[in-house]
Amino acid sequence: MSRTLRAYQVVATLVGLNLIFVITAAVAQRMTDDFSWWNRNESLIFTVDQVHGLLFMLLLVLIAMLHSQQRWQPWFTVSTMLLATIPLVTFWAERRTTHAVLERHARVSEAGS
Repeated sequence: MSRTLRAYQVVATLVGLNLIFVITAAVAQRMTDDFSWWNRNESLIFTVDQVHGLLFMLLLVLIAMLHSQQRWQPWFTVSTMLLATIPLVTFWAERRTTHAVLERHARVSEAGS
């Protein structure tokens, strides 16, 4: 397994978990009173939100690197990037990408044997 794929898997998982937290926090802040944990810790949530943005940019870079290494079709690359923006679907997209990379690696290995 390539380092790029491994980094992609880790970052995609972090982005997915972070996205769930960020959306939960946004909804909770609007639905609870000013004294709730969500509203009292607005600066922490803001920091987590900023980290999410940085992780997402890193994820896009890793997807572009995999695109280059794996010679993906443009539609696969764009769909992978778009699917990473949807809560819970991002985990499915990571598995789809991992399977595509591993299948290609297996085909290349068989052809080389």
